[in-house]
Order: sequence, then structure tokens, then C-alpha cells
Amino acid sequence: MIIYTGKGGVGKSVVSAATGVKLADLGYNVVVLSSDPAHTIFSCLNMKVTSDIVKVIDGLYITAVDPISEMRAKFDAISNFIIEWFKGRGLDEVLAYELAMLPAMTEAIGLLKILDYYEEGYDVIIVDTVPSGDALRLLYLPRITTSIYKRMLKIGSMVFNGVNKALAIILGTKTSIGEMLREEKMLFEYLEKLAGILENSQITSVRVIANPDSMSVESAIRATSTAQIFNLNVDLGIFNKVMPESIANNHFKGWIQKQRQLFKEFKTSLYPIPIRKAPLLKSEIKGLNMLRNLADTIYGDDDPLKIYYVGKPVEIKKVDDGVDLIIQLPFNVQDCTDIISLKDEIIVELKTDVGMVEKILPLPTMLHLMKPINADFEKGKLTIHFKHVEI
Repeated sequence: MIIYTGKGGVGKSVVSAATGVKLADLGYNVVVLSSDPAHTIFSCLNMKVTSDIVKVIDGLYITAVDPISEMRAKFDAISNFIIEWFKGRGLDEVLAYELAMLPAMTEAIGLLKILDYYEEGYDVIIVDTVPSGDALRLLYLPRITTSIYKRMLKIGSMVFNGVNKALAIILGTKTSIGEMLREEKMLFEYLEKLAGILENSQITSVRVIANPDSMSVESAIRATSTAQIFNLNVDLGIFNKVMPESIANNHFKGWIQKQRQLFKEFKTSLYPIPIRKAPLLKSEIKGLNMLRNLADTIYGDDDPLKIYYVGKPVEIKKVDDGVDLIIQLPFNVQDCTDIISLKDEIIVELKTDVGMVEKILPLPTMLHLMKPINADFEKGKLTIHFKHVEI
């Protein structure tokens, strides 16, 4: 499974489609799942939008995932219970429906669609989506839920069926409490199974895409950090829509200089994850031939199923008096000259053989209330020691 992530507009759908075409040409049986509301995956293949799974060429299928429809189809009792509970609290019906479809929940339900195709036996699943930190947290809900609650789910439907009417009156709902608990038990089982698949670096690769602009590079760096916090293996970065150096005339000179700087930042921040480049083409990428050319530019003679990297560029280690943040650095780094601590990230200024670069590190939540006390630099590694601070 390959998950492409990054800021909206960086080219996730196009790269997903291009990868799917290349893999199908190599003889794999591939399905591309997209939750993009703009339906870009269909547009770049010159196909009409449909909610059905569609064959593109031999071995390649695409489909648009509708998380809300999936929620209603698989977990109708849960969503009805939430909607009725909100309405029972006096909320407008339209607002009750909106609140019941919480963003993180719908994202997680959309990710669960992966399981359907995983069990159907496709060789490759390509996911064109952005699994946010909130959605990934939900995948770990079964692990942090107490064993008592899990046992309650197993016997809950039998117990609550006898008192269903009384509970419905108390809670202001018509939905069967027993049916809701059966669905909740099934949801937990789905989440647990999906988390196991996503965490397996031999099965799942996350690939982050950025364009040569500050916001998408920052978003890609954060997406990498989020994935790693939740034990997803990021094995490749793609720097997409790279402007040709030949246009560095008076009008574009500043853009090209900024592009060089951003690429250095992207490469340094993701190190040791490898980076591939894809050029900004003369026209919009549409059709099989252009998609094949794009895939060849990114992957060359490689099979896109190659695992490019396994590991964690950043490790968090508990020590007696705090936490050590251990960062792998490129070997051309000669010194760490400064560490700028913000609430949710740190910026490390590094002296390299090609000049000064910054490595931006979004911090996990546990470090937001801690303070960096000191740092140890050695070739290839920087260790920053954090301690708790009094509020």
C-alpha cells in the first residue's frame, strides 16, 4: 500500500494516478482510492466522475471514496444514535447531522475502505488522501480503551436489548442500544486491523509530496512528523512541479532562488528519507501518456513498490530526568549553531559544506510542555534534552 500525502494542490491525485499506471504496466493488479472532493483522479485520466469502481486499463482500477456514505452503510446505528442524541438536546436537525459527521471520524471511516480492497486481494492499493493526526489517533482507540470496556461491548448487545426502550427514553433516541454497541465492537475490530496494516513497513509506505512553495514544504514536513509519531513508515519525499533553471531571467530569478532554498530545506528536514524530483511541465498533466512520463520521471527504472527507506529520522527516548529527542543529520553537517524553540516545533540551524540550512521539526504533543535544556552534537546525530517545566 502506498499513501500519498501533502498539502492540497501539490499533485497527490496526479502522482497517485501516474504510479497506478506504471504499476499496471508492470503487471500488478492495482486499485487507486481517492477521497478528493474535486475528483482530480478522474480528471487527469480524462474520465467521467462516478462513485463506482472503474477499470482504466488492464490491471488498474480507480474509485472515489465517500466517507459519509461508508459511515451510513457500515455504521448506521452509531451515526443515527449520535444524530438523535444531538436532536434530543434541542439542536437543529441540519446541525445535528453536521456534528455527527465529525471530520476526524469521517476521515477514519474513509481509511477503513482500504480493508475492503485489502481483503479482495489486489496486489497494490494506492491511497490518495490526507490522513490527519486526528484521524490516525482514532485508529489507536482500541489499544487505549480499557479491557473492561471491550468486555462490555461484547456482552452489551445482549444486556441492553432488554432495557432498550427505557434507555431510549432516557437518552432521547430511537436507535437500538444493542445494535449500536454491536457496530461499535465491529468498528473497534476494523480500526485495530487497519492500524496493524498501516504500521507494517513491509506492507505500507507513506510518501510526502511538496511543491516549491513555503506552505506546502512546511505541510509536508509536518505530515512526515505526524506519520512517524503514529508509526507509519515514510519512505520517500517527492518535490513536485519544479521550475526549470533555464527560466531564471529577471522575472523568475527570485522564484528559482527560493526554489533552491526550499528544496534544501525539504531535503534536510526529511533526511535520511530519499527525495525524488518531478518537473513543472508546459501543460496540465492529463491522459495515460503524460501520466506514464511523469511516473518514469519520478521512479525511472525502479519498481514503485520498492521500499526506499525504513526507519525513523527522529527518535524520542525517555531518560531519568526528561526526554531526549535524537535527530539524524546529513553527514555534510559540520556544526549545530542554534536551536530555536517554539511551542509546537523547533528550528535547528545547521552549518554544512554548502552553507547554513534550517531543519524544522514539528514536535509531538508530549514535548509541547517541555523545554529544551541542552544539546549534544556529533557527526550524523543531534541529541536535544528536554525537561518538564512548571506551569
